[in-house]
Amino acid sequence: MGDQEPDVNNHIYEEHYLASDDGNGIEDFDFPDNDTLYNDGFQTGESSNPNLEDANNDEDENHLVDEDIEVNIDYSEGQPHVTHEDTEFNIDFIKEQEHVTHDYVSPGGTLYWTPIVLDDIKPKVSSKFNSYGEAETMYRKYALESGFDVRLGRVQKMKNGIITNRHIVCNREGNPNTSKLDTLDIQHKKTQRRKDLFGRNCKAKVVLEILPGTLTYVVGPSVRGGLVTDFKNARRNLNCYIGGRDAKFLVDKMNDRKKNVPSFTFEYKVSNKRLNSLFWADETAKYNYNSFGDVISLDATFNMNKYDMVFVPFTGIDNHKKCVTFGAGLLSKEDGVSYEWLLRAFLKAFRKQHQLVLSDQDPALKKAIHKVFPLAHHRLCMWHITKKLPNKILSIEDATTNQNFRKRFHSIIWNSKLEPHEFENVWHQMLEEFKITDNTWMNTMYGLRKSWIPAFFKHIPMSGLMRTTSLSESQNWSFQTTTLTGSYLVMFMMTFESVMERQRHNQILNDFNTATTFPKFITHTPYEPHASKVYTRKIFYQVQKEISRSEDNCFQKNVISSNGVDTIIVMEKRKNITIRQTNDVDVDDKDEEYNYDCLIRDTEYTVTHSTKDGSFKCICMHFEHLGILCRHIFYVFKFYGIEQIPEKYILKRWRRDVIPTELLKRRFTNSFADSTSDMTAIDIFSTVDRCVSFLSHDAAKLKLYLDEQNNLKKKIQSDVNDIQNPTDIRNKGCGSRGKRLKSTKEMIEKEISKPKRKCATCEQMVHHDKRNCPLKNTKK
Repeated sequence: MGDQEPDVNNHIYEEHYLASDDGNGIEDFDFPDNDTLYNDGFQTGESSNPNLEDANNDEDENHLVDEDIEVNIDYSEGQPHVTHEDTEFNIDFIKEQEHVTHDYVSPGGTLYWTPIVLDDIKPKVSSKFNSYGEAETMYRKYALESGFDVRLGRVQKMKNGIITNRHIVCNREGNPNTSKLDTLDIQHKKTQRRKDLFGRNCKAKVVLEILPGTLTYVVGPSVRGGLVTDFKNARRNLNCYIGGRDAKFLVDKMNDRKKNVPSFTFEYKVSNKRLNSLFWADETAKYNYNSFGDVISLDATFNMNKYDMVFVPFTGIDNHKKCVTFGAGLLSKEDGVSYEWLLRAFLKAFRKQHQLVLSDQDPALKKAIHKVFPLAHHRLCMWHITKKLPNKILSIEDATTNQNFRKRFHSIIWNSKLEPHEFENVWHQMLEEFKITDNTWMNTMYGLRKSWIPAFFKHIPMSGLMRTTSLSESQNWSFQTTTLTGSYLVMFMMTFESVMERQRHNQILNDFNTATTFPKFITHTPYEPHASKVYTRKIFYQVQKEISRSEDNCFQKNVISSNGVDTIIVMEKRKNITIRQTNDVDVDDKDEEYNYDCLIRDTEYTVTHSTKDGSFKCICMHFEHLGILCRHIFYVFKFYGIEQIPEKYILKRWRRDVIPTELLKRRFTNSFADSTSDMTAIDIFSTVDRCVSFLSHDAAKLKLYLDEQNNLKKKIQSDVNDIQNPTDIRNKGCGSRGKRLKSTKEMIEKEISKPKRKCATCEQMVHHDKRNCPLKNTKK
């Protein structure tokens, strides 16, 4: 029936109202001074029953008098029972009316009612009727059995008068009319009548729609969205309900999922009764890790919850070259102990180490990675390093020279074709050319070159898949845009689950596009159609590019055979030096990745072919670097007449349908299986609401009731809430108002980067003015 809130000014109320409908609205009644209660509800106005004419003059046992009502609350049976002493009657607030029952109580105390009627009488969506009169009669009969009256609402008609759409609403629909008439106005002739207000904003109604071309009517659904204020109020009520039990609610929910969902992993750590660390991963995430877990990225994100706990997702790349999340954690502290606990929880859940892990220059995380993952290669994110470049080369003041240096710098570090000795030579040449050989930061980064320059870890399998955390940053952004800074942990987890559903929906969509679309072939080689059938669409286009270049740019120089191994020298034609970079000449720190290929004309490559096992290998190590064959091997395929790509060179991670669609579609609910506790909570809400309504006129007794409730609350919390919310968290990424805390060195560098101005005291171009000039105090 909607949400009809009881009038708190009446001690007893019914949801059964009597009123007449004239087709245009509600008939006006003159109400007596006191409402009188009968067996069937409130009698409004004069009664036609002679047996009830003198009811207003007699005070029987059902008439309420607010005189010296004593309220005692008994908690012995598990629910509060209200008894009334020094009166001749007892009121049972638990007993419901025969025709309605309240089945939900909102945190704000609003009662939602459901009529108890036979199923044959209830209106059903999409039910059809042969005429409008039959449909209207149905709903009026339902309203009569449910205990409320209806009136005709909004209507739409055709020119011939046939009704196409009709709203039949509750007679208490709409807001009450509280407008006042100025009785002193000489033009006012209408007599002011005393009457009660009918409108209670009841939402109960039915919508009847005509089927086009017929006289048949169908019950249509009517969905009304909430306003912004409604959502704010709902959020406020939810926050009040969660309160100090946020951490406990989250742990209980995750433990419940761990108990009921297969292969779900959840670990948590409590320190001094406060939640300290969390880690979780579901079955789909584990399946993704088994297929794509060769390379992962770790990048902590801040300001994701009310308590400033650090959010650390484990991110990888799937077979469509899109981000995929393997698991996630929340940490109270960003130190070595916390990171070590998180990585051990990850290793316990997945049971195998990855080949390459990428992170920023956090020393605590680096130490934990080397300790927990001794078999994995740890590399630094190139994007985090390059974005610091503008603040590290302040000695190059000329703008043009600065731009030229940055272009040169990026062309060297992003070039995956360089060998280690070649990189070292061009690096030193660059420092000498721009006269920054004594730059401390540049020398420090050169000392760490094996941890972030691609030339030094091309031999690591799949190392070219992810050289920066840019993909991880983009995935973290999707979490940040859907999460409010002040969110409770329970709400943050709901946001995380929604992002994961969207991520897995995109996986399903990419699999569907790969299976239902057909690419256009650009060569006549037999292994191009074969590649389109085994690879995902994204990877196929990369393979197709290599096949096309093998046809256009490669040619054979000579072949040398020895001891069952053929050595083929393949030459690659290049018209000129190719440099791929951004369109903007000024390379800034916002660019996430640059791809530079500086190759000389007619480069020579060596491909070996073993006649014993049929294996191929190229010195460019393209297969080891990206997991797909290079153009030089495809050229050799043509030389040997190979029509299909050998299975050993088709990595599982790049195949289509690696993850079963049924697994990606799987959804898990987080609600508890036992609904008895929910119904009990609803009954408690209703009882407490009625108690407060009854005591609202007596401040002293209301205060006593509040004290007893607070005592009970303390007792329950001390017995149940053994996991409290985290507090006093201060990490480097959670400053005031969501801003990151900056170090003194960083603030000094920012100050130095500002343009210089002339000081009136020292008369020099500096970064200060006369108010804070160092010579000011000296002159004094």
